[in-house]
Amino acid sequence: MDRLAFEVAEMTAEALKQRRHRDAFTAYCSGKLSDGMELVQQCLKTDPDDGRAWELCGLIHYAGKRFQESVNSIEHASALVPLRAVGQACLGHAYAKTNRPRLALNLLSELIENTSISAPLMLQIATGLDAVGRPDLAIRACRRAVDRNPKLAQAHYDLGFYGGKVGVSTSQIESSIRKAINLAPQHSTYRVGLAGLLSENGQTEEAHGLVAHLTNDELASLSCSCCLQRLAKLYRSANDTRRVVVCQQRLLHLATR
Repeated sequence: MDRLAFEVAEMTAEALKQRRHRDAFTAYCSGKLSDGMELVQQCLKTDPDDGRAWELCGLIHYAGKRFQESVNSIEHASALVPLRAVGQACLGHAYAKTNRPRLALNLLSELIENTSISAPLMLQIATGLDAVGRPDLAIRACRRAVDRNPKLAQAHYDLGFYGGKVGVSTSQIESSIRKAINLAPQHSTYRVGLAGLLSENGQTEEAHGLVAHLTNDELASLSCSCCLQRLAKLYRSANDTRRVVVCQQRLLHLATR
């Protein structure tokens, strides 16, 4: 093979690898984990030292709840290439899931000041920090997310949620949740959260008004048992028997799944 032909073949192989990386990441993001893993394995069969493929492998393992395998894959990737922010965040979460909270904390806390991280990924970092007992750092991460995208409703809601864990005033928490509702009024979870806060402060009439029109499907989509219990109590006080029953059925389903 002459030099030109070799260079063309090399470029073609690199282009194929990059395409497989993109396709694997797209499959991962859309929940098609088997398809993503198949593409990753093709990459690793061609090049066992493909660091990006190992990183993707770790992301897919984590999404499939294979947390130790995720740690192994991403740590191996880190020896081959600099990890991207998404890989570092995933590794931090995987450390937390495998009972290594100190490693998780060290890794995730460093990412808070990374200005290249998107607002949604910063919220994932906040989730990981809260999971290792640092809601105060989770608040910092949420504030970074708000700075990056002030119109991201989830960032405002999470700011209020973590604020409740560290003793932030009720008025501040309420303000954050109301911002989330204003930005995404169709998001029933935010209204449920505010209703719970108001009902705890004795504002039951306003609380009920926020959730009085939730459909069965919206109630059945909730996965927070505490929220459902508060809702059932609120609906019971308003003689809303149908919604009380729906909340109780959802609670039973969550307890037995």
